[in-house]
Amino acid sequence: MFRILFLFCVTLVIQLQSLCHAQTAYLRQYQIFSGDIAELTIEYDNRIPSLYALDTSVLEADFEILDIKSSVSRMLESNKAFHRMRWQIEILPRSPGKLRIPPLQVGEVFTPVLMLEVITPPAQLNSANKVQVELEAQPERPYAGQQTQIVIRVIHNVPLFDGNLIEPTIDNADTYSHGKESRYAIFLDGRKFQVRERNLSIVARLPGQIRIPPVNYRGRIQSPIDTSMTGATRFINRASKALTLEVRKPPSEFSGDTWLPARELKLDQHWDEISNDLRVGDSLGLTLGIEAKGLPAEALPAGLLSIDSEKVRVYADQETRSNRFVGREIVGRLQQSFVVVVTQPGEIELPAINLKWWDVEQEVERIAALAGNSWTVPAPETGEDGFDTAERATSGSGTGSPGLVSSLAHSNWSWYAGIGAILLIPGLLICFRSVRVRLSESIAAMLKSRRNRQLLKQACIANNPVLACRELITWGKARWPRENINGLYQIRIRIRSTELAAELRRLDKALYADRGETWQGRALWRLVAAEHRLLTAENDTREDSLPDLYPQRS
Repeated sequence: MFRILFLFCVTLVIQLQSLCHAQTAYLRQYQIFSGDIAELTIEYDNRIPSLYALDTSVLEADFEILDIKSSVSRMLESNKAFHRMRWQIEILPRSPGKLRIPPLQVGEVFTPVLMLEVITPPAQLNSANKVQVELEAQPERPYAGQQTQIVIRVIHNVPLFDGNLIEPTIDNADTYSHGKESRYAIFLDGRKFQVRERNLSIVARLPGQIRIPPVNYRGRIQSPIDTSMTGATRFINRASKALTLEVRKPPSEFSGDTWLPARELKLDQHWDEISNDLRVGDSLGLTLGIEAKGLPAEALPAGLLSIDSEKVRVYADQETRSNRFVGREIVGRLQQSFVVVVTQPGEIELPAINLKWWDVEQEVERIAALAGNSWTVPAPETGEDGFDTAERATSGSGTGSPGLVSSLAHSNWSWYAGIGAILLIPGLLICFRSVRVRLSESIAAMLKSRRNRQLLKQACIANNPVLACRELITWGKARWPRENINGLYQIRIRIRSTELAAELRRLDKALYADRGETWQGRALWRLVAAEHRLLTAENDTREDSLPDLYPQRS
């Protein structure tokens, strides 16, 4: 009885071990051509799923490990459930010949030894199944910061399936992809070949040598001739040659502040509509643009407008950068908006803008320039007492102290009352002067606010999004004088009306839409007017209604 029980236990343990440690390893093909990829599959069954980390270092002497994929599937066999772990390893032989695949450890077991034969393909097969990868760089001696055009071509005369072109990773350089591939046909030695071409651009960050690793193409081909020894479908790897770029440092002849190597560089500007009667407190809107061929937008400098003057303040908006490709050439563009606020009367001079750049074709320094501009802002008209005549007109009877003094001086009061009146006159004059100044400031602020709303209404009715944006920013700065209001977004996050916020989004979108699209501004004006009526009591009437920013100056 004991012997029977012992044999039963031994048999059960053997079955359990067989179930838990069943493992296998096999190759998809045991004979391949040089340049083809071998596929090694390892399977391991266990009750508990566990994707062990495989140590493939033993393969690296004879093979390059290209990829490892792992998966787990639940299996049912003889009414018993277990898990099958699978590893699929893509390996590329380093040399032809009979290569040994040593055992790999999976859990507590090892895979069997496998043999792979790598043979040199015959010339006829190479000619019929030609797939080659080319890598070109132009120029090969760029400056640091200059665009280098990279062209990758896969040339083949056999159909390609499940292909993947692996772009190189280049150290110490920024890479820009053109996106789409181009496909065309060429003739070589009288034979037709198909070409898949991909273009990249790289910009070296520092001078010195930069190595561009080989570009690899991996995919499957269907051989048109008999390859029964290795199979009709082949999994191939084709690599280009590596390239080395000699990156030059900026030449000593360049005298600019920012190194800008380009094939062409231009400046452009756009002024918002400027009023004929420019006054103190008015603002001018200016948008500056830089466009460079052969230079990415990230290299272009911002903040080109700076004015050293107490008569104006300059506020800069956040710049926008964009890159596009014209053929194989990258075209970078920077655009930045500025608001110039008049703070004092007199002659306002905006200096010319000069930006030095390096012409990489002619190897010479050039200057992109924009002409300066100037305006004359008149001083407020004043009367004999030094006050603005408009303020005098709006002050009205509220400042009638001269009449009071005259009546007192010509009255028949006693000389005691006359002495008292004479002593009282300086105090009354100081008091009335202070009241009149405050009143005139309040009236001036009201007139400026009214003028702003009138201009905003005109812009909205005329469906002019640019002017409407400028007047809205002016309105927002007066409404929130202590905040940094320099765009529609700063207004949108502070208003109460969700409808007005939606209209501001539409206006913001219209500013960057195609010119063929028409923006309708009447709804915006109606909502702004309603918002202004709700917030009238909250308006801050302090003297300086501009935000407390640090103006840009040289």
